[in-house]
Amino acid sequence: MPDRRFEGAITGPAEDSGAAADSSVEPAPLRPPRPLLLEFAAACLVVGGLTGLLGILGTSRAGMAVALDALLIGLNVLTIIVGLLVRAGRAWVLALNVVAIVLFLEITALPSGVAIVFAALDTIVLFALIRHRAWFDATSWAATAGTDSTPTSPIHADDAVPRR
Repeated sequence: MPDRRFEGAITGPAEDSGAAADSSVEPAPLRPPRPLLLEFAAACLVVGGLTGLLGILGTSRAGMAVALDALLIGLNVLTIIVGLLVRAGRAWVLALNVVAIVLFLEITALPSGVAIVFAALDTIVLFALIRHRAWFDATSWAATAGTDSTPTSPIHADDAVPRR
């Protein structure tokens, strides 16, 4: 015999009844769509980091170059991680700094054709990060809206804080 204890329970308006939904419950904020330029930037960071790793691991060096290779391996792994964080809408400041450092290092190697390509791509990535900063702010706000923490927002002059 089926359990019919809750058969007539009312939990909310039915979908097809035309009744208004409870207005006291705020719907969860929607995450804004990811801009296409940021999708491209994240892909450039991940592919650039993987390409750099394969380039370093494919060559063998001795002496002081081993320490430089270890530093470059760390930077390329960090670039891959930052690419994944950009795709998730996190770590805007970290991404901006890492891309600026990588761009500077690629500019110093500019006679190389590969350096020209990656410097151009990282310039686009830097532009994308600066252009779509508001998306990072909106994404972090939407992620923290369901928690008890308040979203971080810039401090304005009219924030009702007494000034001296």
